[in-house]
Amino acid sequence: MGIKTKITLAMICLIFITASLIAGFSYSKSKQELTAAVETGNLNLANTVAAKIQTINEREFKMVESIASLSTFRDENVSLHDKWLLANSVTAGKNKYFGIGCYDEKGVGYSTTGVYHDMSSREYLVISMQGKNALMDPNWSKTNGHLCTFYAVPFYNNSGRQIGEVSAVVDSSDLCHTMKTLTVGKASHPFVISRKSGRYVAHENQKLVEDNTVASDLASEGFKPVIARIMNGETAAEVFYDEAEKKKYAVSYQPIDGSDWSAVCLAPYADFYNGITELMAAMLLITVAALVGAALIGTFVVKFSIKPLKDVSTAITGIASGDADLTRRLNAKANDEIGEVVKGFNQFSEKLQAIIGDVKNSKDELMVAGENLNTSTQDTASSITEIIANIDSMKRQIEGQNQSVNQTAGAVTEIASNIESLGRMVQNQSSGVTQASAAVEQMIGNISSVNSSMDKMAHSFSDLRSNSQVGIDKQKAVNDRIEQIETQSQMLQEANVAIANIASQTNLLAMNAAIEAAHAGEAGKGFAVVADEIRKLSETSTAQSKTIGNQLTNIKESIGEVVSASSEASIAFESVSKKLEETDTLVMQIKSAMEEQNEGSKQITEALHNMQDSTLEVKNASAEMEEGNKMILAEVQALQDAAMHMTSSMEEMSIGARKINETGVTLREVSEQIGGSIGQIGQQVDQFKV
Repeated sequence: MGIKTKITLAMICLIFITASLIAGFSYSKSKQELTAAVETGNLNLANTVAAKIQTINEREFKMVESIASLSTFRDENVSLHDKWLLANSVTAGKNKYFGIGCYDEKGVGYSTTGVYHDMSSREYLVISMQGKNALMDPNWSKTNGHLCTFYAVPFYNNSGRQIGEVSAVVDSSDLCHTMKTLTVGKASHPFVISRKSGRYVAHENQKLVEDNTVASDLASEGFKPVIARIMNGETAAEVFYDEAEKKKYAVSYQPIDGSDWSAVCLAPYADFYNGITELMAAMLLITVAALVGAALIGTFVVKFSIKPLKDVSTAITGIASGDADLTRRLNAKANDEIGEVVKGFNQFSEKLQAIIGDVKNSKDELMVAGENLNTSTQDTASSITEIIANIDSMKRQIEGQNQSVNQTAGAVTEIASNIESLGRMVQNQSSGVTQASAAVEQMIGNISSVNSSMDKMAHSFSDLRSNSQVGIDKQKAVNDRIEQIETQSQMLQEANVAIANIASQTNLLAMNAAIEAAHAGEAGKGFAVVADEIRKLSETSTAQSKTIGNQLTNIKESIGEVVSASSEASIAFESVSKKLEETDTLVMQIKSAMEEQNEGSKQITEALHNMQDSTLEVKNASAEMEEGNKMILAEVQALQDAAMHMTSSMEEMSIGARKINETGVTLREVSEQIGGSIGQIGQQVDQFKV
């Protein structure tokens, strides 16, 4: 690709990118501003629709509130029917009012037709009965055959207590007519929907309101999310795509104050944004025209400006071929950058002519220098070969010496290891002797402690044996006392049996006396009382005798158990006394054995002290041997390091010599190449005409 084509394409691309950026920025900025303006306008329109509907509702509420505030309505002495007549007389002759209803605080009263009804279940009355203004969505009335909206407000007596409600039935066609008078976009109209039921409240097509049509039932899939946001009471302006109609729509919506209605403004997207499409088409047309014009102008300018460069190209091609004439010069007419290039070419040709002339003069000198270099290189290679042979011989001798040093170092190291092992063994033996001495001394101390404990134990056993004998004597005395108590308890048992027999006989005598007293009649009453008391005393004695007998029986059983336990305790005391005598004998035997053990341990301690002294002498000698061996090992290590250093140095010398040899070979090859190159340079230089 020629430079002319490159420059032309670069200019076209630059112009295209610049025009595209300008067009894109202009389109984006215009679209942004237009979108903001359209959204603001649509929101203002939705606000206007909401304000108009709000004004209509407020006007109707004010009319009903003015009726409710009349003094007649505040007077509880005026009948509900008279109030109804007064309210309907106010709206008489006004076609948009289909009647006024008047009800008491319970929602019972006269409807718009004058019939007395219980209307407390009606939605608008339920709200107004709570002291609030009520507005009901438009509905088709079968009574009057019109589309009606219901407004209801409470009314109060002079003390401020709610005593009833007033409702007005208004023609809803006024709301639909208002929608027809407002335009959205080019030919669309706004509408109002109820956020509570989702039905149309006001629409240019009044039939939709009369049929209680739900807005979402007629909405496309793209519009349904918008309706959901409207039902949430949101305020916004946005754009959505209708899949069914394959086009975009712009919509704005806003809640209407004082009600649960929302005003909606919906129109095709093209009604607002056609200007952007036309602007984009115009920008594309201008960009294409600018590109075509720039391409034509750029081609002409580049073709005119590039001609001197073609002359330079022709001259350079001539130098590179044929006789390479360096005496040729170009005419430089232009004063621009290309003219400077032509002047530079002429100066380059003049300089090159001078250089080639000097090269021709230096060609012969270079050929002589190349031959001398080749001869010197061959002599250097021979000398390097002799040096390498001498280095290899010395290296072999040093390697033999190094092996001898390594063997010596290994032997010295093994000796040092054996000395260290001997030192460790002596150290272990010394530690063992020390530990054994400590253990034996500790054992002697323990034996002395045991002997002392055994003396105390023997004395304690003697006391214990004496105390056990006293316990046996005491236990026998207790047994004698218990046997006496057992005999006495037996005597008490016999006395208690005698008392029980006496009480039984006394009871029989008392019964006989009572019988005789009964036979005596009045004369025997006093005797009967005494006989009765004697009988009661006899019964009490009998009962107490039984209780005493039971207790004596329990005491006898307890005494028997104590006697048995006391006998067992006596046997146990005798057994303990015998065991104490046996244990005392064993303690004396152990005491004698421990005294003998103490004497033996002292002898072992003396032997261990002698062994420890011998071990210390061996340990000191081993330490002296280890120090001497360390000195020998250090000298051997120094000798080994020196041998290794010499080996390393010879290795480096060998590597350096071989590297020099390789370099000499390379230098010889380079010298030959230089000679060939000088010849080729001579042939090439001879082609130039200077």
